[in-house]
Amino acid sequence: MGKRILVAIPIVIIVALAVFLQGWVLAVFVAALACMCQYEIVRAMDSNGKPVVKTMSFIFTGILALLFLLTYQQNFEYYSFTWLTPTVVIALFVILIMATFIVAMFSKKHTIESVSNTIFTFVYPQMFFILFYFLILNVPAQQTGAEWFPGVMLTDRYIRTLILLLMVFLPAMFSDTVAYFIGKAFGKTKLCPSISPKKTVAGCVAGIVGGVIAAVLIWLIFDNMVYIAGHYIELQPFINYAISGAVLAIISQFGDLSASFIKRSLNIKDFGKILPGHGGIVDRMDSVLFCIPVVFLISTMMFI
Repeated sequence: MGKRILVAIPIVIIVALAVFLQGWVLAVFVAALACMCQYEIVRAMDSNGKPVVKTMSFIFTGILALLFLLTYQQNFEYYSFTWLTPTVVIALFVILIMATFIVAMFSKKHTIESVSNTIFTFVYPQMFFILFYFLILNVPAQQTGAEWFPGVMLTDRYIRTLILLLMVFLPAMFSDTVAYFIGKAFGKTKLCPSISPKKTVAGCVAGIVGGVIAAVLIWLIFDNMVYIAGHYIELQPFINYAISGAVLAIISQFGDLSASFIKRSLNIKDFGKILPGHGGIVDRMDSVLFCIPVVFLISTMMFI
């Protein structure tokens, strides 16, 4: 327990710095996460009887990481890559699948199983990071504002991006933390013993409450509280954030269970050992990854 908490503290600090500083810090943070998650997934699969065309898997990740790094200018704003639409990304995805088939065909050690395993690594976790990229890129540009501290402009865009980032991370983190402690203290009925023996119904319910609390806190902090360029930032109604928090908490738990399902299929306990008491990067990101497409969807629908 003590080791878990000690390791969690720098994790929270690093995530907070990336979220609040945004710009290059966020770009490097997300690119690094994408690369480390891919490495852990590929290593776990390849070393447990699920061969992967590693070259194509890492090329895909490299392209994604490069996109994150190239979309930032030194003034911490984004390039307007009007050509980089979801359609272009889908086309790139298909081309890389074709290339994977070609590489596998001319290799003596790869089979159709290797190709399908590689495509899986394209989807989990990389498609989630692609959606994260578009989530940030879709925030309307707003240059008017004041310098918050050196290098960071307090603009409408910055605040709205900050809210989306917090919605990606906080409900999942609150849900995971509350579920862990409540489940440990009061959990008796197992939730999914065949997939994750430690998960309990009490922890699950408490986790949903934790997600709602996190989303409501975001609403309370930002709704009509931040004054920029002659106006206050107005958010969608309180109930929208409460509902979103509950949905994100539930989805984050499915993300956790999905990762447990993959680990059981590979006969491993954790995806890595880089974070003592927590496992690997994927073990910490599994719940957050599932929140990304949901936040993307509800923000596109103007629900938050």
